[in-house]
Amino acid sequence: METQGNKRRKTIFSFFKPREPTSTSEEHSPSNIDISNCNDQYSSKSQRVEIDVDSLERDPSIRIPIWQHPVNQRDEIRRAYIKMGPYQPIMPVYPRTESGQQYRRFQSSWFKQFSWLEYSPSKDAAFCFPCFLFENKKAHYPTFTTEGFKSWKRVNDGSRCSFLLHTGGPTSPHNNAVNSIDALMNLTQHIDKVMNVQTSEEVQKNRLRLMATIESIRWLSLQACAFRG
Repeated sequence: METQGNKRRKTIFSFFKPREPTSTSEEHSPSNIDISNCNDQYSSKSQRVEIDVDSLERDPSIRIPIWQHPVNQRDEIRRAYIKMGPYQPIMPVYPRTESGQQYRRFQSSWFKQFSWLEYSPSKDAAFCFPCFLFENKKAHYPTFTTEGFKSWKRVNDGSRCSFLLHTGGPTSPHNNAVNSIDALMNLTQHIDKVMNVQTSEEVQKNRLRLMATIESIRWLSLQACAFRG
């Protein structure tokens, strides 16, 4: 009888001894993991990058190409340059360039004809502002983005004007860059704004459906009608 009583009084701990916590397990406990670095990295990525406009170079032949900036800063740098506009210095006299037996020079009146045009005083060359903003590492028109254009005799050349040829048709790289500027500055068309508008519309529609359902249930309850359908 005594032996049977001892068997009955046995518990699960008689077969399995509880494991005592050790220093090793405490060191690897999830509660002891340092997540401060992770939080710092997440917060740094989520914060909007602030660009110092005064630090941006205006001269087209000196400034850094957009694709050389960090990826998470490029759009903000583009917006900063767009707000400043193309670099179009008005000089009393522009340097002369020998062209055959004649001397030619840049004309400030070209700024009015081609609003995208930029001029570099340090290189005495013309550049394209939209193409600079959205040019990739493999340039479509290096003459107007990195090298600089200075064949002034080819400007006032009718339909063969180099500036007109650079502009091209509606789907040219230049006009695509112009459209990209409009899209970048049009905040109402950004994906986050569009999603917020769509979400608000869905909320209103769901509230309307819910109110209609509640009114239907009230009416059926008052009329003692069964719920069907």
